Amino acid sequence: MSHEDFIARVPIFANCTPDEISTIAEVAQEGFFQPGQIIVTQGTPGQAFYMILSGRVEILRDGASLGGFGPGDLFGEMSLLDQAPRSATIRAIDQVSCILLSSWDFKALLERHPSIAIKLLEVLSRRLRVADERLGG
Repeated sequence: MSHEDFIARVPIFANCTPDEISTIAEVAQEGFFQPGQIIVTQGTPGQAFYMILSGRVEILRDGASLGGFGPGDLFGEMSLLDQAPRSATIRAIDQVSCILLSSWDFKALLERHPSIAIKLLEVLSRRLRVADERLGG
């Protein structure tokens, strides 16, 4: 599966065209983590979004395991837009290969390609509307 295929599956990029997906893939990087290595730490500002290509990771909150992620799973997508503290620690169980997109690279991309930003806003607005309706708003 190509990087474009993985990025096209990301919910916040659902409205993007194939050309826009390719543009996002161009700024993505590959990351590799060894077993036991911490990928993100709970409470620290989020600075990147990750899509797992191979290997498994464990999700820890306040030291307790909440399960794991494997190939095709993603985490940290909202850190592309804000740098709110991470809600969990993610640790590699096996050797992990992933695609990562840093928030600074992504924000620079949005400045060069405003159409991607507009499509992102549409998806986030729809999500907010659904959440609001669930809460009876």
